[in-house]
Amino acid sequence: MYLTLRYGLWQLKSLQIYPKTNTIFADNIRTYIFSVYMVFKKALPFKIPKTTSSYLILQKDQEPYFYDKLHQHEEYQLTLIIEGSGTIVHGEYVGKFESGDVFLMGSKVPHVFRCDESYYTQDKQASSVSIFFHHEQLVSLSKTYVEFRILGAFLDQLRLGAQAMSGLRGEVGSRIRQIFEMNEFDRLIHFLSLLHYLSTHKDWRVLLEQSAKQIRERDGKRLDEIFSFTLSNYQRSISIEEIADVANMNASSFCRYFKDHTRKTYIEFINEYRVQKALSLMAKPDYSIAHIAFEVGFNNLSNFNRHFKKVMKVTPRVYRKSLIKTYS
Repeated sequence: MYLTLRYGLWQLKSLQIYPKTNTIFADNIRTYIFSVYMVFKKALPFKIPKTTSSYLILQKDQEPYFYDKLHQHEEYQLTLIIEGSGTIVHGEYVGKFESGDVFLMGSKVPHVFRCDESYYTQDKQASSVSIFFHHEQLVSLSKTYVEFRILGAFLDQLRLGAQAMSGLRGEVGSRIRQIFEMNEFDRLIHFLSLLHYLSTHKDWRVLLEQSAKQIRERDGKRLDEIFSFTLSNYQRSISIEEIADVANMNASSFCRYFKDHTRKTYIEFINEYRVQKALSLMAKPDYSIAHIAFEVGFNNLSNFNRHFKKVMKVTPRVYRKSLIKTYS
């Protein structure tokens, strides 16, 4: 029951007053205090602070680690990771994030940025900037005015979430930063220009193959407990009975429940997460592939190789060689 309140306090602390935008952020804080009170008992979804006078909601986060509870909201979210690394869960997609990454998240898709363990134990800082916006208005305008049609089609195409690839993320990150320094009118113009720029490039990776299932508040809390336990214990063996107990369910009911809400089995989920954690260790030349396999929770090398190839489409050895070529 404390998830929404905790996020409210977190977000109030992370909201920044930017040059030339004092009014909008003061309104956001007052609005969000009220929305926290109204949805105090809800785990999911939470409400993004909103002012009736602005189309865009800007948010800057700078904390020891990012807000780490699974959540969803009505708005699209365009996020630039300024500093930080870890795992992103977006619907049934599990992947890694790092500094410089840009993600576009669709409406009502459950997601979370979970920082690496070192951010919880060491003196580090994670920071990001996000732009929240309702896509319905742009879609509506695209049906009336030809100038907006390309934007409506672009947002519809990426409604399942997307990540900007290396050829695109540098320019996009720079434009996002610029928007945070502008007044309300210039901000909106440059945001529309940014969407148009994005729509003309194909260097995006779609995160989901089909629409994510929306989560009820009760299920959101349960799934968050499952994800949190998994992300904290992935390096050891976790039995179905143990994770089912975390969810207060028997093993067979848990398996059906998890598959229904994530479209994959729990074993598939945890192994995909382990592979993603292995990717960050592949760049360490003093770590053998066997060492990495055991470090991320696989009990034997052949099992690791099989799951790595299933997720990454190449073997660990081939992936490591590609890293060496890239950075040599």
